[in-house]
Amino acid sequence: DRVIEYAKDADAVITHFVPITRRIIERLEKCRIIARYAVGLDTIDIPAATEKRIMVANVPDYCIEEVSDHAMALILALARKVCYMERQVRSGVWNYEQAAPMPRFSEMTLGLIAFGNIARRVAAKAEAFGFQRILVFDPYITDAARYPKYDFVSLDTLLADSDIVSIHAPAGAETKHLINRNTIDMMRQGALLVNTSRGALINEGDLVQALGQGRLGGVALDVLEKEKDAGGHPLLRFDNVILTPHMAWYSKHSVAELQRKVAEQVRQALLEGRPRYWVNRF
Repeated sequence: DRVIEYAKDADAVITHFVPITRRIIERLEKCRIIARYAVGLDTIDIPAATEKRIMVANVPDYCIEEVSDHAMALILALARKVCYMERQVRSGVWNYEQAAPMPRFSEMTLGLIAFGNIARRVAAKAEAFGFQRILVFDPYITDAARYPKYDFVSLDTLLADSDIVSIHAPAGAETKHLINRNTIDMMRQGALLVNTSRGALINEGDLVQALGQGRLGGVALDVLEKEKDAGGHPLLRFDNVILTPHMAWYSKHSVAELQRKVAEQVRQALLEGRPRYWVNRF
């Protein structure tokens, strides 16, 4: 009701966390564009907007370097057990053997779920660290031939063959709880899991259970399904879990870029009729 009160006469709506539902969209009297102040579009009812001939846009390319850097930081921290060993030192234990076993990156396989702009940068950066093999699962890939160094495989194969799995898929009906009890069971014993995309891609109850059973070697998440409840999350009781507060996108440069680009979408829609990142073209 409050969103409708504020937005019903707006020519444009910029939203970040507030869901723009069908009920809201049906009450927008003048709106020509809904712009998401982020990459993901899961907070906007796009079919409802399309039915009402309201353009929808996002900012898909403002934090590619930041998120890919953060994903690599989590991959490196997990694989080298940086956070765990730092806690060991703080507790008075100075013994590298606490990190065993620890393979070389050149002996490890990295699997990337989805292969958009961010995952492509992760792959390039992982190459520089010498990962033996990079596997990719993306059912929508159309230019795989451009990346002959990587192996494009099924999800089952990626999960079974990867030492580290890094998730880069968008949230949606197809990907909700993509990582669950069944898919975790497909992963290698002791595999590492990293998620810098959306919390809804992982069934956290199944993840907690798998960690409790020792199925996974470690987990690093920048996102959770319910991030406001993170302080008492059951994942925090595990020493081989790293949680960061949905910060992968952040740098002072990415904030400025995001602010500029979301405003540009509104300007382009209202003055030119075609925002650059128009996602529901009609």
